[in-house]
Amino acid sequence: MELSSLSILLLLSWCSYIDGTSQGALKGACNDMTPQHSGNSPQSTAPPFQITVDKTMYEGGDVITVNLSRTATNQFKGFFIQARNQDGTKIPGFTLAQNSKFLQCDTANDAVTHTEASPKDSVTFQFTAPATSRGNITIVATAVESFNTFWVRIPSETIVDLAPTGVSSTILPNFIVVIVTVLCINLFQQ
Repeated sequence: MELSSLSILLLLSWCSYIDGTSQGALKGACNDMTPQHSGNSPQSTAPPFQITVDKTMYEGGDVITVNLSRTATNQFKGFFIQARNQDGTKIPGFTLAQNSKFLQCDTANDAVTHTEASPKDSVTFQFTAPATSRGNITIVATAVESFNTFWVRIPSETIVDLAPTGVSSTILPNFIVVIVTVLCINLFQQ
């Protein structure tokens, strides 16, 4: 039986799609972090995986260790990890680990994913905090146990930005000084 050129092209396209998901997340997953596993939805149960960070506060340039690991007997075959600030902006700064690659969503180094689908107990990355204040950051992960079973947007603890910004660093302390001064003046005038 002879295959037509169109049949061969369709077969190659299908193989490429399968290969792309077993070797990492696709760009279509960048915003909602849902794997492009057609017809499958994320699990609604608590994930048997966790994302942990070794620091819960940061200053510009701090290096934070990020770990995605299992919390039960389940292993994961795929992962997709991003850092996001409180308004959802993706923050670049990851360094690759073994069997991982970058997936550029908005900017370079703003997401990492797997390069092969062997069962994993954990993966560890380094994340370098931005040099300028970007607000509080949460590391979020998608963990794929199988084509049909995955959890999305598993959050780490919030990593608090220590850079002085906004009302809390300038206006509020000055306001308190003014209030205390006014109270003291009123006390001494009585």
